[in-house]
Amino acid sequence: MVNARVPAGQNRPRYSEIEEILRGEIQSGVHKLGSRLPTEHELCERFGVSRFTVRQALSRLREAGILDARPGIGTIVVSSADRVTFVHTLSSMEELLQYPAETDRRHHTVQRIEATPEQAVMLRCSPGQRWVRLKAMRVARPSSAPIAAIDIYVLPQFAGVFDLPNPAGASALRQIEQLYGHRAAHAQVEIFVSRIDPQLAEPLMVAEGDPALIILRRYRGEDGVIFLVTYSVHPENRFSLNIEFEKRDSI
Repeated sequence: MVNARVPAGQNRPRYSEIEEILRGEIQSGVHKLGSRLPTEHELCERFGVSRFTVRQALSRLREAGILDARPGIGTIVVSSADRVTFVHTLSSMEELLQYPAETDRRHHTVQRIEATPEQAVMLRCSPGQRWVRLKAMRVARPSSAPIAAIDIYVLPQFAGVFDLPNPAGASALRQIEQLYGHRAAHAQVEIFVSRIDPQLAEPLMVAEGDPALIILRRYRGEDGVIFLVTYSVHPENRFSLNIEFEKRDSI
């Protein structure tokens, strides 16, 4: 890599210049996702600046979600674009089941399946039961930045929701209610931490093995049968839940 001395601008801090150069190199692929950035010492030598100046530039890139400091490893490139984070503030359990209105669901594939033994455990059904699975991405408006990869499983009689236009970005649950009049009488939500699978790293613009928040939702109708299951994978710092409940006195 060619050494580059950053000229001191009249109105711009030098760390901002370095940030811009590194950001451009990451976006152009000079520093690839999952790769280790040069050390602070190497960057000081390259740009002819102090370690304090380099640290300011790296700090800004970490705050943007582009870099991540890994103890014992170094500074890792984790994204080529600024992080998009949604804080979902909830005041009821009903809101816990939905995504913010500022997101869209982008469909990738729709497939009719028979549940494998592993899928049957997640879907709470018998192996071999028929489902329709949609693989999709939940993206932010208007940037189309990915915030989650989603697998949606519905019973075959409700699969028509995947053919509907969805300009408002409604959830599959809301679409089933509106199209079929079938409502959820019970919902179970599991939230746990996992790692990004290799096949999801590129579409989510993160590195394989990065931390992820998993949200698994199962919906039962009034007949007690699970008719909808969603499994969403949220990369670290892309989505958070802020749950607020207020105690009210009974009248």
